[in-house]
Amino acid sequence: MKSNNRQRIKAFFWLVLMAVLTGITLMAARFQSEEVITEVVAEVLLLEEGNNLILPEDIVKTVIKKFGPLEKLPIDLVDMRGIEQFLLTSPYVKEARVFLGANGKLNLSIRQRMPIMRIVDNAGTHWYIDADTARMPVSRNFTARVPLVNGNFPVTPDVRMWPIETLFDISFMLQEDEFMSSLVDQIYFESKENIWLVPRLGPSKILISAKGDLEDQAERIRKFYKKALPSIGWDTYSYIDTRFAGQVVAKKRLNQ
Repeated sequence: MKSNNRQRIKAFFWLVLMAVLTGITLMAARFQSEEVITEVVAEVLLLEEGNNLILPEDIVKTVIKKFGPLEKLPIDLVDMRGIEQFLLTSPYVKEARVFLGANGKLNLSIRQRMPIMRIVDNAGTHWYIDADTARMPVSRNFTARVPLVNGNFPVTPDVRMWPIETLFDISFMLQEDEFMSSLVDQIYFESKENIWLVPRLGPSKILISAKGDLEDQAERIRKFYKKALPSIGWDTYSYIDTRFAGQVVAKKRLNQ
């Protein structure tokens, strides 16, 4: 008998709890449906250097142009999922989140793609590429400080036709090595065997092996620049070659 009473009390308790929760949910939904957008604001999660390839004000403008004026619009009439999908169509956007913030502000939160190199193909077209091999047009707002890459490439938007893994390996090495990052301004892909780095000072170019140990080659270049060139002369050599293990082969300029 006592057991039956306990079960009835427990069932009654759960019924009351469910009724309360349902009431709260309905009240919240009613409150939200009555809430209106007071302002549309955008946030761009910055690149490491703290610069934007796409500006917050431009994001707001494009959304309003696509979806119309959103201020004073009831929140339940705003297609936040649709806005997110629209934002993801931008080549600069990696992730997008749209949500209602405090005081009725509609927040457009964007995570930018991170350029790792600037490509110049055989047609002379400039574009960025990120670690996901996504292409981005050159931004009018900011020029990313990444290596310029050109060479013997097919004129195609399909980066799978390019030696992309090799270029990624070299680009990541340059990013991770502070000395090499400050030294190298350009990567020129001549062939699978010959890849040239164009430095900002010293020899006109540096020949490296993509199949060799890039860290070891970078260390030999560093030592050559810090120990040999200051005493021999910065303009003595036309190029240096680090393809052979443990060596730096230097070619003198014709007038030396």
